[in-house]
Amino acid sequence: MVGQISATTVTTVATLLEQPLSLVVDSKDDTAGDYSPNHHHRNKRRRSDETSTRLGTSDPSRVTVPLNQSTSTMALPIPPTTTQNLINNEFGVSKTRVWMKVLDPASQKLLARVPESTPAEIQKAVTVAEAAQSAWASLPIAKRKAMLFSLLHVLQQHTVDFQQSLQLEVGKTLQDAESEFERGIDAIHTACSATAEMNGKHWTTNSTETYTIHQPVGVCVVITPFNFPFMIPLWSIPYAVITGNTVVLKPSEKAPSTANLLGRCFVQAGFPPGVVNIIHGSSGAVDKLLSQPVVSAVSFVGSELAGERVYEHAKATRKRIQVEVSGKNHGIVLEDAPKTQTLYAIAGSAFGAAGQRCMALSVMLCVGSTKAWIDDLAQLAGSLKVGCGSDPGTEVGPLITAAAKERVEDMIDLAEAEGAHVVLDGRNYCVPEYPEGNFVGPTIITKVQTSMQCYQDEIFGPVLVCIEVDTLDEAIEIANENRYGNGCSLFTTDPVQAQTFQRKINIGQIGINVPVLAASGPVARTANKDSFLGDNVCGRSPWQFFTMPKTVTALWR
Repeated sequence: MVGQISATTVTTVATLLEQPLSLVVDSKDDTAGDYSPNHHHRNKRRRSDETSTRLGTSDPSRVTVPLNQSTSTMALPIPPTTTQNLINNEFGVSKTRVWMKVLDPASQKLLARVPESTPAEIQKAVTVAEAAQSAWASLPIAKRKAMLFSLLHVLQQHTVDFQQSLQLEVGKTLQDAESEFERGIDAIHTACSATAEMNGKHWTTNSTETYTIHQPVGVCVVITPFNFPFMIPLWSIPYAVITGNTVVLKPSEKAPSTANLLGRCFVQAGFPPGVVNIIHGSSGAVDKLLSQPVVSAVSFVGSELAGERVYEHAKATRKRIQVEVSGKNHGIVLEDAPKTQTLYAIAGSAFGAAGQRCMALSVMLCVGSTKAWIDDLAQLAGSLKVGCGSDPGTEVGPLITAAAKERVEDMIDLAEAEGAHVVLDGRNYCVPEYPEGNFVGPTIITKVQTSMQCYQDEIFGPVLVCIEVDTLDEAIEIANENRYGNGCSLFTTDPVQAQTFQRKINIGQIGINVPVLAASGPVARTANKDSFLGDNVCGRSPWQFFTMPKTVTALWR
């Protein structure tokens, strides 16, 4: 059945979370009564649900975990669950009176209630993390590494559960969920391989010896966004724990369930109480965590506004801080670029994951005659299937919330008001099976000026803005003047032009004939300008962020 989630899927996720399968709520809470979008579909170009070639996607079919229960695909309502905090290896219901809703982004059914954790609960999480840190750091690094290998084994046992959680709560397609899971696993492997780099250096001169050592900083806070609730926590937590630190994770209140699945896997893998804790809440919980004097380091990925506030708060209290925020990633297309390959790459990056990626290619700089390619790109983008992430064939899922949908559509409205042309319009997109879903179809905006809001701000939706230029140098100048520095790509068959681009572009992560993706494995994220504050998030430097170097000079006679 279209749009149905099997009994097995629902039971599996709820069982892993050890949450009640029912919660007494008002009937109005089971649907999104707060938002009623206009379902008129006013695309300026006809869309088709099928195209002969897809952007690297296969037709995903719903996968279930074998249980001693019926595998019937009979429709069941999504069970609302109570999101619990993980403190000292124990999950417990918050005593707060303030609860937030998590709604299915495709159907608006109530999935979970998330607590605004109390000051006492936040204090307890930090206290147990502090108490556990010394004993954890005293373990041989080989034992800490062995626990991460155990975690890998446990996570892989629950691969399907994580994928289903990402599809249900975030609206990801199966392919996107699989990719995120693989990237998260890769991050743990990389953290395990970093142990060889953590050895200090040693010098001896006559009876004097000098050596360096790296010690853990203590209690670390990790704050993560909704769009990659599995991968992004694993950019930081494995490095923090393998270097002897303890962690308090504050996941996004918009997607809490994947974090709790992750927490249960840490417990199942044998991590001692207090080493990894999870506190739920919104900005209030973040402020309370940052106010804790024993917190030594903070790792944040999220929106620009929140990231700047976290950065200033952490610096004011002399905490070590790394912050990755918004981006406006450009793709420069030269006339000699391979047309089909280039258009598919741009469409996949701009509209995949509904544009909810900090590395999404959101600006196309058309050099010379390549402005004529926009019509073909619009035809390709218009053929992408928009729908529920768990439905077979879906290529563009919903935005995370109704507010996110409204913000993206408002930005498109503003672009029109400022004089831009919307040549492919995804506003008011209607998926008949999900009339209340947070859907925005792929959108392409032309005649854009760099002064327009749609260019200046990160839209974080399936929207591509196009700017026409005459030369590569002009395109590079535009990209360099943009205040963000996440990524920029060049599409060309000319290696000389590629070298010129590589040398002149002032952006931390660049692609040549590929859109820039989130760095994997040992590759460091090197975003710059307003996209990054503090120390680099992943790659070969995180263990240094989570350790404090000491130089010892000793004289023996």
